[in-house]
This record gives sequence, C-alpha cells and structure tokens, in this order.
Amino acid sequence: MAKHKAITGSADEVGFQLRESYDRLLESTKKTADILTFDPWPQTGCTPKEIIWRKNKSKLYHYYSGKEPTHRIPVLFTYALINKAYILDLSPGMSMVEHLVNDGFDVYLLEWGEFEWEDRHLSFEDFVYDYIARAVQKVCQKANSEEISIIGYCMGGTMTAMYASLFPKPKLRNFVLMASPIDFKDSGLTTKWLNTAFGDDVNKIVDTFELIPKEFVDVGLKMLRPVNNFIGTYSRLWKMVDEGKDVYAWKVLNKWVDDNMNFPGGAYRQWIDQLYKQNLLIKGEFFLRGNRIDLQRIDANLLALAGVNDHIVQPRQVSVALNAFSSQDKTYYEYPIGHGGLVFGKVAKEQVYPQLSAWLAARSD
Repeated sequence: MAKHKAITGSADEVGFQLRESYDRLLESTKKTADILTFDPWPQTGCTPKEIIWRKNKSKLYHYYSGKEPTHRIPVLFTYALINKAYILDLSPGMSMVEHLVNDGFDVYLLEWGEFEWEDRHLSFEDFVYDYIARAVQKVCQKANSEEISIIGYCMGGTMTAMYASLFPKPKLRNFVLMASPIDFKDSGLTTKWLNTAFGDDVNKIVDTFELIPKEFVDVGLKMLRPVNNFIGTYSRLWKMVDEGKDVYAWKVLNKWVDDNMNFPGGAYRQWIDQLYKQNLLIKGEFFLRGNRIDLQRIDANLLALAGVNDHIVQPRQVSVALNAFSSQDKTYYEYPIGHGGLVFGKVAKEQVYPQLSAWLAARSD
C-alpha cells in the first residue's frame, strides 16, 4: 500500500482525500484488532527433536536432521528461568538451533518447563547440580563424547558459569555466553529499577509470593522501557498492517515476549539479592551447597556475545568474563542490537548465526 500523501487541491478534493484517509485508518485499525483478537499464535519450535531425558517438568531435547553430525563435540543450549526457550528455535529460517543443526552440529537444549507452586523453593543449587550437571552427562552419554560445548543465553549463561566452576568433567571444551551477566554492578536500567522496586529487602517479595508470578516478572521487565513495550509494540503492528507488510515476524516474536513463566522464589531471592544487589559472583563469594564459585576455574574456549543496545544486560556485564575466566582462547563480539536481537532478526541471521557456527566449528573436531 502506498504511503499517505499530503492533502491538497480544491475543497471537494480535500474532502475526498480526508474521507479516504479516514476509511484507511478505520480499515487498518480493524485489521490490527482482528489480528490481536482472533489470529492464532504461530507455531514455534519446529526443528525436529526427541526427548532424551526428563526431570520434574524439565525436558532435554535432542535435535536431528536425518544426517550424521559432522562435528564431534555436542552442543547444549541452556536458557533463562523466566522465558520460554523456543526463542532459540523460533521459526523455520529464523532459528539458531536449526542453523547449527544444518551446519552439522549435534544439538541439544535443556527446557525448564512451567514452574508451579510445588517448585517455589527451587534454587540455583538445584538447577546447577540436579538439572544442568545431569543434562550434561546425558548429552555426553548420548553423543558418546567426553567433551561438550555449552551455549548459555541470558541467565542460562550465568548458571552455566556456576556449573563450569564446579564440574571439571565432562570437559567443557567451548563456552558461549550470549547476553549473560557475570558482573552485576551498575547494570543500567535494571539496577535502577531493582533499587526502586525493592529498596534494600527482596525477602518481603519472596516471602509474600513464594512462587514469583510470571505477570510480576513480565511487568517488571517491560517497565524498563514502558513506552516501547506497552505502546510501541502495537503501534508497530498497526503501521505494518497499514503499509501492507507481512506481520508474521511480529506475531511470532510477540508470542514469545508474552509467554513468560513463574520464577521459583528460592532462585529469585538469590538472583536479586546475592547477584544483583551484592554482586557475589564476580567477587568470588557466591556459594552453592557449600562450594564457592571460583570463575578462574573456567578454562574453556570462550565466546562472549553482547548487544550494544541491550537494556537488560549491558555489554560490560558480559565482556568482563574475558578477564574473570582463565580461558586462553577467548573472543568477544558486540552487535548493534538489543537483548533478543542476538537470536532473532536480520543481524542475528546474517551475522550472529554464521559467526557462532564458524567459531564452534573451528573448535569442535
């Protein structure tokens, strides 16, 4: 559809153009409302897979393409506790998982599942020792490998760093941090919001809710950029409809943005108080089951990826890993995108996917 034209001409012509613009406004608004009200969510997570292990509500997926992997070291994705992991396998042609599978990697993903009331006391001790550690063992057993590559996105990378400090075997050959905070000091808007929302005591929040509702977390994240998240998201959709553009990408991404999970109170207390407020991880003062997390024990080949415009995890919070770990082979990339742009969008598809694949390929045989 053509762009709006300036209204000029005689009185009759101006009247006709005003009416035409008004009709178009009504039509675009109705189409937008119909999309939001009646359109089903697009299908996501389409790369063929099988479940090879379960624990509680969590599933460990193994992806396949019908061809034998060409790279020896298996790849495991770990993800955050508050969103669904299918952002990593969002849609055909826009999937980091699909890209790596097609490039000959043996790919796995640990999906947490939906946390409910009975999961409210789960903590990082549980997720690191009983979930990530066991998932790594299952992957290596399935792949018949004594080594593994792990790609951790957001909180998933932070938890993987905890795991890597505690478990020397199976050997972590390659470690990819994607927008994963390691240093929580001065984390931009996130720090300001946490200090405003919680003051000095997160315990009141956890003791009240126990299982932190997904709506509480969702609103908190969206309030970091309220105009963009509450208004801009839908004005962009209206504009796409008005200009006759395909809205599939908007629909599939918005599905993921609004598809959040409850946050177990045990882990939430640690995440906010011990990490964000006290910054114990980078200080070497964070303990799990009596064992100190020493980041210097991590010597895996390191690839750290960050978005320059990421308002949730600042690039500095990610790049600090290059000095905090003892890795000798270490690489850092910044991209002109935000938090989700590392795995979805033009920059992800044209730059992040191929650079990640090339980096892993050179270190996986």
